[in-house]
Amino acid sequence: MKIAADNKQLGQSLIETLVAIFVLITGIVAALGLGIYSFQTSGRASEQIIATSLARQGVEAVKNIRDSNWKGGVLADCSATMTAGQFCYSTWLGTGTKSLAAGTYAVKFDTVSQVQPWSLLAATTSFVLNYNPATGIYDVGGVGNPSIYSRKVVIAQNTAAPFSVANPQLIVDSTVWYHDRKCPVTTDPSTLPASCKVTLELHLTNWRNY
Repeated sequence: MKIAADNKQLGQSLIETLVAIFVLITGIVAALGLGIYSFQTSGRASEQIIATSLARQGVEAVKNIRDSNWKGGVLADCSATMTAGQFCYSTWLGTGTKSLAAGTYAVKFDTVSQVQPWSLLAATTSFVLNYNPATGIYDVGGVGNPSIYSRKVVIAQNTAAPFSVANPQLIVDSTVWYHDRKCPVTTDPSTLPASCKVTLELHLTNWRNY
């Protein structure tokens, strides 16, 4: 009888040990899963924050070019394209890499220029931003290695009244997209889900005229 009791107690102890191990493993797996999820969520949030900042930089660059074109021009009589006696900055749309013509552009940052560091590059095939860890600057064709981010700026012109061909409303869309485990590499952000890109829109005018 004593031997049978000892065997029964031994069997109970083994079952209890197995149950305890199972509970422990379940807890460890759950904790690891939560940690991995938190790490991935944190990484995605960081990517979204950087993408939003770069997209905002894109629209601000176009606004900066518009303002610099103002500064470089002079007030002129724009009665021919606006109301009688109306003066405007007729050169506000700029030329060359400062042109605000309708089109698709990459935004280039010049670290040397202190007057007008931003340029718009048309007819480019690469929108990938290089990252320079020494300066923290993302730039097309700049110093550093290609990052996971790409940026494309699209400018459209609305010439319907009260705007005109000479003084259109500029509709600026700055899109930044990135690639990671859930976002494939692509040159066309329109194929990506919303979670893999950020688009900001800004409307600009020769506002001193309206």
